Amino acid sequence: LFIARNWDLNLPYENPETGASVTPNGNQFDHPLWSLKHDRIISKTNRTVAGINLDYSFNEHVSASYRFGFNRYTLDRKEIRDKNSIAYGGVGFIVDDSFTNEDIESTLLINFNYKINNDINLTAIAGNNILQTNTSRIAYAGRNIITPDLFTLRNFKNIASLVDDGTRYRNAGIFADITLSYKDYLFVNATGRNDYSSSLPVNNNSYFYPSVNTSLILTDAFNIESNVLTFAKVRASYAKVGNDAPAEFLSNTFLLGDTFNENPVIGNSTSLADQEIKPEFTNEYEIGTELEFFNRRIALDLSLYTKSTTDLITAITTPTSSGYDTYNTNVGKMTNKGIEVGLTLVPIKNSNFNWTSFTTFTKNTNKVIEIADGIEKTEISASNSGAKSEGGLAQVGYIIKGQPYGVFYGTKFARDSQGNYLIDPGSGGILADTEAGIIGNPNADFKMSFTNTFSYKGFSLRTQFDWKQGGDFKSSTIEQLLGRGVTKDTEDREHTYIIPGYYGEIDSNSGKVVPSVDSGNNPIPNTTQINANDLYFSPSTNGNTFAINSVDEATVYDGTVFRLREISLTYDLPSKILKKTAFGKMSFSILGSNLWYFAPNVPRYTNFDPEIASFGSGRLQGIEITAAPTSKRLGFKINLTF
Repeated sequence: LFIARNWDLNLPYENPETGASVTPNGNQFDHPLWSLKHDRIISKTNRTVAGINLDYSFNEHVSASYRFGFNRYTLDRKEIRDKNSIAYGGVGFIVDDSFTNEDIESTLLINFNYKINNDINLTAIAGNNILQTNTSRIAYAGRNIITPDLFTLRNFKNIASLVDDGTRYRNAGIFADITLSYKDYLFVNATGRNDYSSSLPVNNNSYFYPSVNTSLILTDAFNIESNVLTFAKVRASYAKVGNDAPAEFLSNTFLLGDTFNENPVIGNSTSLADQEIKPEFTNEYEIGTELEFFNRRIALDLSLYTKSTTDLITAITTPTSSGYDTYNTNVGKMTNKGIEVGLTLVPIKNSNFNWTSFTTFTKNTNKVIEIADGIEKTEISASNSGAKSEGGLAQVGYIIKGQPYGVFYGTKFARDSQGNYLIDPGSGGILADTEAGIIGNPNADFKMSFTNTFSYKGFSLRTQFDWKQGGDFKSSTIEQLLGRGVTKDTEDREHTYIIPGYYGEIDSNSGKVVPSVDSGNNPIPNTTQINANDLYFSPSTNGNTFAINSVDEATVYDGTVFRLREISLTYDLPSKILKKTAFGKMSFSILGSNLWYFAPNVPRYTNFDPEIASFGSGRLQGIEITAAPTSKRLGFKINLTF
């Protein structure tokens, strides 16, 4: 992000007298080769997995199974900044961080299978599931190293506790699943589950949610015999799903701070929990059909759904005058409506060659209907266990009434009614709107996937190509690359630039930015030239451009991306070769994933992949803060069946 591409890395990078890092720009950052030699991040993971499975048949109609699993892992992480680093005053710094997660799960199932008569069959499952998760984390920091090259906490003069906490969560559920079938073409299924959660208050910790669905195979029910329509099925369902709170979401604890004049300091947590919180529920209605034509040479799977989620469990921002930054509670209502399509085509099928194409299309429209009383918007934190203050505009997603979940909100460019930029006449940069607003939506317009499989004798070639349309993201990496001029996007520095738009000014009456007009009341086109540096590194006054020192909107990009997700070539050995071996099947595969992508709305030479995110698969989406780039993967696989 910082280094000029013509910087000679063969030059000395270590001060021969002090051992300190040497860089051309002084004290902004350590030389990367110095960091490679002196700094370390060491991670060690230990995992223990154990499980037991028991099955027993009481008779031909009733059987039981029991599964018990234990999964425990520890992650020990040590971060070292050596002495003479620019960081931490050059005295040396170490972080020793230990995290443990332990999951214990138990599942008991009793299975019933009865043929009531020649036409009606009944299957049922009754069961119980218990899940317990414990976590703990202890982290210490050491500052000011004593003896060089010895990186243990005891070798640092000042030691402080950074983290010492943990969580405990338990959920116990009882459930039943009943299916009735009539002549194997009409099916009715009903389920019900009741959960008991430790993360909810005692008076609300038990919650029930059912589902019912039915399906009818039309071709069997009406004896349709056709070479064109060879299979037809319709289905409809309703489901209610319950959700509890994260572990320790309701904890109201005191915080132990550093001592003051040798006296302990204890304060309130910055988060207040609603002790009357309720479970979160989602109600979903879905209809669908499955159609097959010409003996499955064409197959269509179509679903339409609508979901409504109430009593969303999240943290909302509160006025600091309350003594708290956030309030953990239930908020409002959210809807999702969408369509899912799967289309299978078999253009070629014969004894030697087969081509199968499978295409999927998904589109979901999300909208926040209600929030808590008196609140129009609130922020989503990275962990969803706390929100951030208004000072962090566009660093997090927002829940805003009437908008999709997780939209970006922050400072933005001023525009006229036609969407044209309003330009500051003096600097040539874009004026900032006097009001913050919505500047992006991380939710994709739609997603498509194309999977093609070509088979010839023992060879099989499979490719998967994905297309995601829309879905904005906010990137600090692109902001830094452009603002510091370290990619070819900014290489043309000898010319000046004019940002398309019209001159603007602050209206003295409304205080808003409005277009400037000439004597004929016509908007005045921008003709002010700026250099390449100012185009990406905004001047400190009166103008915003497209990277550093600009409004939040400047670092939001459209995330449309086309991707070769996966390609594989497999060869299956003929069975006659394996007859005299212990193997039933043997295949060899060459695999590749993420081999190519194209993001048309991202600056070309930043090589930025819109799939990069800094907060994983949580509720906060579309935010990238100097995250590691994605990578291509190549592999070879041998598959053996005995």
